[in-house]
Amino acid sequence: MVRRGDWVMLVSEDGLKIVARHRGRLETIRGYVEASALDNADYGDVVTTSLGHRLYVLRPTIYDILPRLRHATQVIYPVDAEFIALVSGIGPGSEVAEAGTGSGFLASVLAWRVGPLGRVLTYEVRPDFAEVAWGNIKSLGLEGVVDLAVADVAAAGFGAEGLDAVVLDMGSPWTAMDAALDALKPGGVLVVFSTSVEHAQKSVAAMRSRGLLDINMAEVSVRPWKAEPGEMRPETRAVVFTGLIIWGRAPPRRTRPAASP
Repeated sequence: MVRRGDWVMLVSEDGLKIVARHRGRLETIRGYVEASALDNADYGDVVTTSLGHRLYVLRPTIYDILPRLRHATQVIYPVDAEFIALVSGIGPGSEVAEAGTGSGFLASVLAWRVGPLGRVLTYEVRPDFAEVAWGNIKSLGLEGVVDLAVADVAAAGFGAEGLDAVVLDMGSPWTAMDAALDALKPGGVLVVFSTSVEHAQKSVAAMRSRGLLDINMAEVSVRPWKAEPGEMRPETRAVVFTGLIIWGRAPPRRTRPAASP
């Protein structure tokens, strides 16, 4: 049953889609839905707007919700977040750290993946960004899985060890790479998200200088199509570039070379 504060998706048979949190009466372009109608609804039910339009009440996925969360910064898109989780082997019970919380999008995806038996440590240097991120994480009901701290990991470290993966989504990830390696278990995965070739070049050089193994780099893209009979074609507007994902394996500590300055 839908409760106040839950995320809901209302869909019409002709393609109207609304994703929002249930906080009371919900306004749509086809009339409003009374709060009482959603209070008593189960997912899969039909509600009727004030103008007589029928809308199906569905449970939105995290993919549906993420674009509706608050943006304090440029965010990691779901396609990149899922690829990061995949190449890192992040799954139920994993323990992961992230530097550069931003708006909390990646932390939310990772927390959803690790589940209640896992842990996500996320660090943000700006308190205002951290506040937005924590609100987003709480709206998804993931606050029990995520520990968010306002801290500079390059200076203070991660305060953890034996982690399965560490993700660096920050302006100068090479400054936090030693701290990340200290936090990773041997063979754990270090991921860097880069938004430019120059940034990626410096990141790869820093990873190689520290002896990371099996270093890889990839760009991930999705090409949306219009799913209308008689009009099926690629969408005319799309995000053509998001960033570069670089990942490698932490070597055993005893074999790590001294990092170059």
